[in-house]
Amino acid sequence: MFNKITFLSLFMLFGCIGFSQTTDCTQFKNGKFKVTDPASKQVCYITRDGNTQTERMEDSDEEYNFDIVWIDDCTYTVTPTASALQLNKELDKTGTMTVKITKTKENSYIQRVTVANNPKFRRMDEVFVVKE
Repeated sequence: MFNKITFLSLFMLFGCIGFSQTTDCTQFKNGKFKVTDPASKQVCYITRDGNTQTERMEDSDEEYNFDIVWIDDCTYTVTPTASALQLNKELDKTGTMTVKITKTKENSYIQRVTVANNPKFRRMDEVFVVKE
């Protein structure tokens, strides 16, 4: 009886390990992306290169630069640069945002955004890769 229970337990354990998924976020560290604000329906275009992120709203020529610090392969912080703060003082109220990539797909990822200056703020978005 003991051998059957041990065998069944190991079988279930290996089954769980075999079906567990890992999220490969490294493919999204650099590139061009777009995300739609769920409230305003405005589209934001994002270019991420190294530790810099540039954002531009659709139908606008203004670009905002942000510094990125990667905490791990799927989590990073986004902080407005001095030039972004000069263009838009409201960014100072937002402060540093933490982005956690929770799920990846072939051409997009799901992100959860939290804001240091507003602990109640939570937002989930699907971010799409922009093919050139």
